[in-house]
Amino acid sequence: MGYRIEIDHGNCINCGICMDVCPVEALDMSRPTRPGVEAGLGEGAPAPWMMEHPVQVGECIGCSICIRECPVVVMTLHAEPGETLLAPRQGPIHRPPAEERGWIALSAVTTESLKPEHVSPWGDLFTWRTAERPQPWQVWRTMVEDAPESPKAPCQVACPAGTDAGRYVGLIAAGRYDDAYAVAAEVNPFPSVCGWICTAPCEAACRRSVLDEPISIRTLKRFAAEHGHLPVVPKPAISRTDRVAIVGGGPAGMSAAYYLVRLGYPVTVFEAMPVPGGMMAIGIPEYRLPREVLREEIERIVGLGVELKLDHAMGRDFTLGDLEAQGYRAVFLATGASKSRRLGVPGDSLEGVVPATLFLKQVNLGEKPRLHGPVVVVGGGSTAMDAARSAWRSGAASVTIVYRRGRAEMPAQLEEIEAAEREGIVIRTGLAPTEVVGRDGTVVGLRCEEQCPTDRVEGGRTVWEPVPGSEHEIPARTILVAIGEEPDPSILPEGAGIEVSGWAGIVADPRTLATGRAGIFAGGDVVSGPKTIIDAVAAGRRAATSIHEYLAGVKNGEAEIFAAVRYPTALELHLALDIAPKPRAHPPLPVVQPGLFAAMQVGFDEATARSEASRCFRCDAVYGCPAVEVRAGRGPADRVTPAQAGLAGLEPTPMAAGGSR
Repeated sequence: MGYRIEIDHGNCINCGICMDVCPVEALDMSRPTRPGVEAGLGEGAPAPWMMEHPVQVGECIGCSICIRECPVVVMTLHAEPGETLLAPRQGPIHRPPAEERGWIALSAVTTESLKPEHVSPWGDLFTWRTAERPQPWQVWRTMVEDAPESPKAPCQVACPAGTDAGRYVGLIAAGRYDDAYAVAAEVNPFPSVCGWICTAPCEAACRRSVLDEPISIRTLKRFAAEHGHLPVVPKPAISRTDRVAIVGGGPAGMSAAYYLVRLGYPVTVFEAMPVPGGMMAIGIPEYRLPREVLREEIERIVGLGVELKLDHAMGRDFTLGDLEAQGYRAVFLATGASKSRRLGVPGDSLEGVVPATLFLKQVNLGEKPRLHGPVVVVGGGSTAMDAARSAWRSGAASVTIVYRRGRAEMPAQLEEIEAAEREGIVIRTGLAPTEVVGRDGTVVGLRCEEQCPTDRVEGGRTVWEPVPGSEHEIPARTILVAIGEEPDPSILPEGAGIEVSGWAGIVADPRTLATGRAGIFAGGDVVSGPKTIIDAVAAGRRAATSIHEYLAGVKNGEAEIFAAVRYPTALELHLALDIAPKPRAHPPLPVVQPGLFAAMQVGFDEATARSEASRCFRCDAVYGCPAVEVRAGRGPADRVTPAQAGLAGLEPTPMAAGGSR
């Protein structure tokens, strides 16, 4: 596997900028093999110091800087399943003596040989920032110091909260664990929680995956949290008087509280449950998220001055009008989506048909529900996996998961599915419930019908249809329903002036999260439907941004939030990249015993963490680092310079113009 840089030589102007800006020296300019204009008229020989067209001579890390900077947009990047063919390195360029006059191509902007230090290809004309190019025809770059923001690494772009994963991974590789933890926490008040249970969209976008496997970013975040210490949070620069109420103490609500209190606002969080954390606390079992990890992060937020009121449910203990009457200038509704959907088949009201969220709530609040006989879980997401594994720990004789589509379409993470199967849970796909079978008012089984995929696609997903005559019954004493959750609109009284969608979610502006009632904002699962924790964290920051803009009258609330929470780290002047194929590190598999809910999954030790972090291509910093060294792989270390050849008695790398190796 690897990246191949393809160049349209017919439209290339051979300026050499791509060679100059490549941080890993994967590009060179070929040398002329026959006389050209530069040799003058007549039978002149090709000038050895001239260059013709770009060729790929080293392993590419996929950073796309050459593509961004190409003035005529003639370069494309492709991932190849096999080894990428490389042209031979062209060798150093020997410029003519200074006293010779005449045209010297590219003398102002092109370096004469592959270089160990990367300076701006534009010299001192202006500060170089590689261009963002949303459309391929956009070839102009601004030449002013306040140029557009430099490109972000794909892992940071993929993270809903915008966590700079490359920066903290690089800090772990350097052994700077305190700094790594601080960077992971600057835009996410739940870094430790995410180190345990984040769905890790950053890993799906990791460029390293084209070479071998993505970086274990989530486990490295957990390592940073376990081995680093956060700096003391400074007091806000301004102490504000406008009070803010947040309804819901889950990841969205607590994140909004964190950012608002950092800006100096007095914040009160109202949580309906006896514990804070929302679904992190009552929906995710302890073996996946240790309670002390969540508790510490909640306490850190509350310790900044957030007032937390537990067992305070909106619609039961207070109303929206009460909050406004008490002087809260802004309210953020972040009540989540914990209402489980019904099966919608005959018999689904029988005793023994239980919402998976209710069962998990009982487990996580210490009620210790006991199950007997076979258990069937309906659904294929994370809630289904958590319910199934918790049912097995709660005494079920057997646990079967039923999902109506194929295994590849299950919403749960692959590692969750594999963990369930390691514990003996049976997963049956392509089955849709048609009836809950009961006897004397209690459940005895679940009748299902086999499904098969069709050629039709709706909403981006393949349509599955029943297989005639395929109905059969699966024995069950308890059926846990995990086919989706939705918000509970009962918290809003009639006439509240807040619109509710057809599926019961609160309608809010997607950019500002403002509702139709002035000063009332809503976000997280109560607006979007069930999403991930990191999505909720991002929604919390977006709400804090809008509330700050609403109360303080500022234009860019997020910039002020970042100014308050960003953690500065020293600019890296040297990067060492290992681009040789290397296996991804995995934590050891836990040993689990029936009935045991304690967390058994261990993280990385120090040696493993630093080794895994060193696999990173450092897409976050490589574009602007003045010195990039490729230590392994088919990179600059492969070439033999004339000086090295003379010392070792070797032949220098030939200066041929093409070919592959």
